[in-house]
Amino acid sequence: MRAATLLIAGILAVPALAAAQNCTPDERQVVDAIYRQVLERGVSAGEANEWITQLRGGQTTVRELVENIAVSPEHRQRFLPGTSEGSRRTAVTNLYRHLLGREPDAGGLQAHVAALSRSDIDAVSAAMISSAEYQQKFGENVVPGQGVRYCPGAGGQSSSSSSNNLFRFRNMDKNGNNQIERNEWTGSQQSFNTHDWNRDGVLSNSEVRMGARRWPADEDNFSPDGPATWTQRSFRQIDRNNDGRIVPNEWYYGPESFRRADRDRNGALSAAEFVNNATWDDDRDDRFADLDMNNNGRVERSEWHGTPGAFDSLDRNNDSVLSQAEVVGDGSTRFDGFGSLDTNGNGRLELGEWRWSLASFNRYDANKDEAISRQEFTASGGTPAAPAK
Repeated sequence: MRAATLLIAGILAVPALAAAQNCTPDERQVVDAIYRQVLERGVSAGEANEWITQLRGGQTTVRELVENIAVSPEHRQRFLPGTSEGSRRTAVTNLYRHLLGREPDAGGLQAHVAALSRSDIDAVSAAMISSAEYQQKFGENVVPGQGVRYCPGAGGQSSSSSSNNLFRFRNMDKNGNNQIERNEWTGSQQSFNTHDWNRDGVLSNSEVRMGARRWPADEDNFSPDGPATWTQRSFRQIDRNNDGRIVPNEWYYGPESFRRADRDRNGALSAAEFVNNATWDDDRDDRFADLDMNNNGRVERSEWHGTPGAFDSLDRNNDSVLSQAEVVGDGSTRFDGFGSLDTNGNGRLELGEWRWSLASFNRYDANKDEAISRQEFTASGGTPAAPAK
């Protein structure tokens, strides 16, 4: 009991420690600290410029940048030395040091080494960076292990994107307590839940920031009502033939999210459309039915949470309202989530073809024959964007 109490006390003390860390508006210092922490080297001017621009423009956070560097080819090549058991232990130990800023504990090391033997290094990185420990220690803007906290705009300069994001949050936060409660959210309960990534019952600035990315652990927590996870890793998984685009016969989420992401309406998703470029339709996981609060069959601007540009692009007839056909589509494009997952075409989904957790696989496998039939797939809710039962 005493050990548990000490652990809780330690976790609760972390935000205060993070707040006391050196706070800087200098994006170059922050990017260099991330490179020193994750890649164990300094950053060159050429490498830094793009990340500096994204940080300054409010298009990414420190956490997202740490994630991007951790799954980069350089990190994989340098810190994943091989496929043996010893190599996997070395790789996981490196990730503990780079992402959590500490040496691994025995239980965590064993669990992550086992996960690495079943999956890839990106999945282990995602699990660490979306963990409660990371969130409590570092949040969105602290560089792990470096004692550097990024304070956007603290030096008196902020981009229009950063200002718009802050204005958007403050406009929603009507009682000014730096979080958005359910009664402050214009939208359905399902819409609120879609944005509440950490399931704490309130929305933070990060959860409503335009272009923000969902915690990567959501990729492994399958829910029939859950959204896609718009990351480069997820794009690579869905792009089955590795041609740099996702077409309907590869798509295993719902058709509504595909149409929302297909900005140029060419029937395929490019990598840029998929990861959103941090500036596009940040509400595309909200289904039409969850946005249409007055149930009149259309979505007015007052019901829209996303960017004005996303609304205008979807509003094909320029009547300042969105019809279901404009958002969801007319049904002419055919999707087959089961077929997209059934990569060997044998009419059954084995565990190796399943994109989510073992627990979700077992739930779908009703007859426990270690495979999911099309009937079982449909009866259990289908793809993650299927309507709620």
